[in-house]
Amino acid sequence: MKINSLAPKIANTARNGLAKLGQQVQTSDSFSSKLNKFTEGRGVNCARGAFLALVYSCTLIPRFLKARDNDERAEILRRDITTLFTICFGMKAIKAGACALMGKKAGLPLTFTNIPENANKFQKFLGFFQQKGTTAFSAEDITANYANIDGKESITRFLNFIDKNNGNVGKVLTFDKAKPAGLFTKSTEDGALIKAAKKLLGEDFDFTKPGKEIIEIIQNTDAKHSAFADISEALKNTETNPISKFAQGIGGVFETFSFAAVIGLLGFGLPKMNEKMTKDKYFGNDGSLKQRYENPNTKVPSRTLNASGAMNSLDNKQRMVFQHFLGSYKK
Repeated sequence: MKINSLAPKIANTARNGLAKLGQQVQTSDSFSSKLNKFTEGRGVNCARGAFLALVYSCTLIPRFLKARDNDERAEILRRDITTLFTICFGMKAIKAGACALMGKKAGLPLTFTNIPENANKFQKFLGFFQQKGTTAFSAEDITANYANIDGKESITRFLNFIDKNNGNVGKVLTFDKAKPAGLFTKSTEDGALIKAAKKLLGEDFDFTKPGKEIIEIIQNTDAKHSAFADISEALKNTETNPISKFAQGIGGVFETFSFAAVIGLLGFGLPKMNEKMTKDKYFGNDGSLKQRYENPNTKVPSRTLNASGAMNSLDNKQRMVFQHFLGSYKK
């Protein structure tokens, strides 16, 4: 058969195959569509599901297969699974959880979530670890939500956002109220925001009223009221806006805290835990070798403890157990 007669058939078959594949991808419940969503990237970023699959498989499987003994396999599973889980999910959960607690206390939404209000406690807790669950606002989110406020319409929209996201409108409008001196802080006076809010609503206004009620009063106030200009002046500048400064500061603090917590766990906690668990497997509380490992013919681990830190503390029986790890060390 001539090649030039095969070429059109091959091209036609490939074209039909690609067309069918495209149709399957566009069908929402098809396997091809689900696989496409699983692997489809976002700009230069790998898709979340594909990224997790690659990280876990390409990290755990080769290291596990290359492990020299069961002790090392157990350490790899404990260390690597914990490390990957912490990096991929833990840091996000720590920051989001801390911001949610601080935001609730301040009356200021610092997180957004796709978890339904009627979800149970476990689902809400799990949401802190999920990409599409509860996530702390980024610096860009904070600027978009809490800064560049200018005019009655913008102020009303801003307060509606606070109310709809379970914030406290009254606390937000009095965010920079005077505070007494603390152990490490000086006393402060009322700031520009609360002065403007009192000017708009009255000196004796009850800011503990429900948010919807406060917003309704503001909506019914003449847009030409000079207090709107004062509120705008207090909120439109990101450098002096007390709300955005607080939110960005909190976000930065808890991001640093989550990073430090992860470093502490992965850099110090996990190695110590692995060392202790392996040591407890072979030695009793008195430091002596457990009876079932005293037989010289018993298979001993190729590595367990850090030699440089433990070498001088091992007796002869312990050195026999760790002879492969210690190498040619002699007392």
